[in-house]
Amino acid sequence: MNSTLNFAVLVDGENAQPSKYQDILREVSQKGNIASKWVYADWTNPTHKSWKDIMLETGSAPKQQFHYCKDAADHALIMDAIELICTSDKINAICIVSSDGGFAGLAQRISEKGLHVMAVGKKDTPAAFRKACHNFVYVENIGCEDNQAGEVGDDAELDKLLLDAYWQLVGDNDSVYLGDLGTKLKQLDSAFDPRTYGSASLKKLIINKTAQLLIHDAREDRCYVRLANAVGTVKATPKKGKGFAFIVCQGEEFYFRRDDLLDEKQWAKVKANQKVLFQRSANITGQHRCDKRYCLYRKMTTIFWY
Repeated sequence: MNSTLNFAVLVDGENAQPSKYQDILREVSQKGNIASKWVYADWTNPTHKSWKDIMLETGSAPKQQFHYCKDAADHALIMDAIELICTSDKINAICIVSSDGGFAGLAQRISEKGLHVMAVGKKDTPAAFRKACHNFVYVENIGCEDNQAGEVGDDAELDKLLLDAYWQLVGDNDSVYLGDLGTKLKQLDSAFDPRTYGSASLKKLIINKTAQLLIHDAREDRCYVRLANAVGTVKATPKKGKGFAFIVCQGEEFYFRRDDLLDEKQWAKVKANQKVLFQRSANITGQHRCDKRYCLYRKMTTIFWY
């Protein structure tokens, strides 16, 4: 796939909102160039007349399809999309503007041909269509800034998604590049969008909406993310001659060694039930972190004492 995306924007004019169309085009133009803008409907039906001025202003081409049968306009859109991906060597991305789950198969076929698939639809768009896309944008989020999302997403689901993405990316240094995290989040959930949670950017989302991650190293050209500090208690006083102990935090056990302390002289002060502030690390021992049947044992990078 070329580094620059050249989009054909195909609009289900009988399903999409003309009032949002210009904002949708701006959203797509942030991802690449727009080569074609085709809007499908039975234009003899007066209920679609509100599209006329919008199409003239945006230079979009109306595609006429008489309502011979149910979903006739959808069928015309699908046929044109298949022709585009099979015959055009200029178009390498398709954006489908619709909330109709019937386009799931088309999105999957476009992806199988090696092209980028973007779609714009409502939040109640069927999951099959959303998951078949590389990038699905909720039309309700378009034009939203900080704290303007119509319905703020679930915090628990957000934390799980952020942590899943983090653990799949993190290396030995425990930090993840913010841009890589954003890419991984889209791979895990094509509809992920900070605006769903009332934040205009991923950086603002991490700062304001989650306690699981934090901005670790912000520079002019990039910033990094790591796990936030956690509070736990020492499970038991280390036995004499043993250089390790465990911290209990939210029902999980975390392993640490004497040399994980910022000051190894503090090892003599490690006592049962002592509260500590610590940072989880990407280094794993014991059972796999994703297996909920087992306790998790993670090596600590730093430990701070209250």
